[in-house]
Amino acid sequence: MTHPSVRIRAALLALAVSAAGLIGGTVATTESDAAFDYNGYIAKAAEAAKASKKLYGVPRAVTIAQSILESGWGNSGLSTKYRNYFGIKCSAVISPHQNGCVALSSYEYVKGKKKKYVSRFRTYRSMEKSFLDHGRMLNYLDRYNAAFRHSNDPDKFIRAVHKAGYATDPNYAALVIKLMKRWNLYRFDTPTATASTTRTTTSKAFIARIAGLARRSEAVTGVPSSVTIAQAMFHSASGTNKLATKAKNYFGMACGKVKSTVTSSCTTISGTKYRSYKSLAASVKDQATVLSTRPRYAKAMKLTAHPKAFLKAVQKAGWSSSKTYATKVYALISTYKLTTYDLLITTTLKKGTTSAKVTALQSLLGRAGVAVKTTGYFGTDTVAAVKKYQKKAKLTVTGKADPLTLTKLTPDVTKGAKGAQVKALQALLKSRKYAVDASGTFGSKTLKSVKALQKKYGLPTTGIVSVRTWGVLFG
Repeated sequence: MTHPSVRIRAALLALAVSAAGLIGGTVATTESDAAFDYNGYIAKAAEAAKASKKLYGVPRAVTIAQSILESGWGNSGLSTKYRNYFGIKCSAVISPHQNGCVALSSYEYVKGKKKKYVSRFRTYRSMEKSFLDHGRMLNYLDRYNAAFRHSNDPDKFIRAVHKAGYATDPNYAALVIKLMKRWNLYRFDTPTATASTTRTTTSKAFIARIAGLARRSEAVTGVPSSVTIAQAMFHSASGTNKLATKAKNYFGMACGKVKSTVTSSCTTISGTKYRSYKSLAASVKDQATVLSTRPRYAKAMKLTAHPKAFLKAVQKAGWSSSKTYATKVYALISTYKLTTYDLLITTTLKKGTTSAKVTALQSLLGRAGVAVKTTGYFGTDTVAAVKKYQKKAKLTVTGKADPLTLTKLTPDVTKGAKGAQVKALQALLKSRKYAVDASGTFGSKTLKSVKALQKKYGLPTTGIVSVRTWGVLFG
């Protein structure tokens, strides 16, 4: 089991990050929600927590909330690399769920003094295995027995776990409960879910599955992520109908006179020949290719900033014969707030470009740990740096700073911040004739300019530079 100081430090770190709105480099409750898929993480965690609840009786709401708190929404190094979402250490007792152990350096506070230790942490093959081990630990240790009297009451369960010594922070249970309430995690422990709840859960899980593909597609073709996700939900019943399960066709694309550049296979379903794909990714690629390259959808592609108008243009161009098609698909965008997945940066920077945007890019690359000189010129060194970052961030490696690459690079920046991200911000502000503080310092001048920019473009004048503000600055 984890040393109490390690566990509480992880909890406090996650809380501090969450409270400041900086988890995953985004503001959790402001304009930058699009930068991190919170509901996507919850959907995956909820699925992984099923087995733990079934085998060990730990409420799914508790497992999900604790994983959020202790892994920083799955962004900690221990969780991303080793699938350890609870900081559980290796011990003499080998868990049937662990894959192995890894030695890592960590700092712990002993009697108020910070000391460096090398600890062995458990590694797992999957999120589900990590969650099972967490459930097993609570179930097997006698001191947590009292908690299992409240398996149907997540709040009482976590209070009992906390009281038994899970963490030394007096606010630990309150923090977990706050997360359960904020994201309504209790819904995953409802004894009998209604058909509506089941559909919603299925839809959210599908959104989590397709969101990344939609955003990568948008970065390459310009088709709004919100439209791609909503169309896929509509045509495939969120991945559950025969079209999706049998042909991996998520957009109702039929075989016809015009050949696909993605697939040559067809599958007959209910008397109609539909294009058949090898994966969801291939289906998304075909949808985006058709919309972005066929002349009849050219008008729609001029409306990418307005999903509702985009869908109406697509319908009018012949995508669907139903007069209510655009209305129904847009309803999904509204219900599930899918516009939060749309990329707000539309610029693509490439070799040979000279501008303040390149200067900003180079500063942000440096912040991300990829060294490159801030010259303002996109030369071969910048191409190499962009490729290195794209590989590190698991993006398509092109050497071009496309919208998705730029979106991934841009963090939230607030007054008082210093360093490369502020230099990037200031380079872009100065190119628009706004006054700034000394290089790399986010002071009152920079704050005033940010608010003026936000006001000019109809953004909330928070002074916080999040994804929408970066979208205006990069264009």
